[in-house]
Amino acid sequence: MREKKRRVVEIDTDVDATFMDSILEERGIPHLMVSYATRPFTNLFQFNRGWGHISAPLELLEEISDIYEEFKQSKVE
Repeated sequence: MREKKRRVVEIDTDVDATFMDSILEERGIPHLMVSYATRPFTNLFQFNRGWGHISAPLELLEEISDIYEEFKQSKVE
C-alpha cells in the first residue's frame, strides 16, 4: 500500500522549488513538488500564494522543513 503524501512545506519561488527538488533528490528523500500555476489561471495563484508546496510522507515533515529553513536563512545572510 502506498503511503499518502501530505503538504509539508509551502515554497515561495520557482528558484526555491528548484533548489529544494534537487537537494531532496540528492538526499533520497521521497517528495512531490506541486506548483500552484494552473493552465487557465497561469500565475494567478502563484502571485497570491507563492510558487507551490512540497508533498511528502508526514514523518518527513520536520526534516524537509529544516532543510527549507536552512536554505531560506542562507539567502538572508
